[in-house]
Amino acid sequence: MNSLAPVGPPDILASLGVSFRLHEHPDVTSPLEVCVALGVPLERTVKTLAFVTPEDRLLLAALPGHARLRYGALARAAGIRRGDLSPAGAGRLARAGMQPGGVCPVSADRTAVVVFDGTVSSLGRVHCGSGRRDSSIEIEAAELMAAVPGAALASIADLPADEPA
Repeated sequence: MNSLAPVGPPDILASLGVSFRLHEHPDVTSPLEVCVALGVPLERTVKTLAFVTPEDRLLLAALPGHARLRYGALARAAGIRRGDLSPAGAGRLARAGMQPGGVCPVSADRTAVVVFDGTVSSLGRVHCGSGRRDSSIEIEAAELMAAVPGAALASIADLPADEPA
């Protein structure tokens, strides 16, 4: 492997000895399309939204797939202003070894700020992005979180009203 090429999330997890399964599926970006392809409910997924700070630092927000992100809470957890959150473009994600539609909280970018919603730890076995649009990672949520040293834990998700927090 070219040492200059970013390493993807599966490579990082494997190097840490974490147990996971990689599932290939059609090249899709919608969480619902991924769920249909894999036959898993949205509630058993962790979506990761990617932003950049004004200093070009990658900020990754990981939350249950069916939840909505609380942008203000994410900004507070990351120690920045809400107005400083900008979506990460394809070029910025590529530098972290990922593609849009396949973002994972496990990143080759060692300077990335990662914030997990507090409810993720109780999700059990989940599916999340693999860094690519054509595959997903199946992993225990607790192991996913443990693979991101220094990640923050905060209440950044709004769960649907009929769902216990």
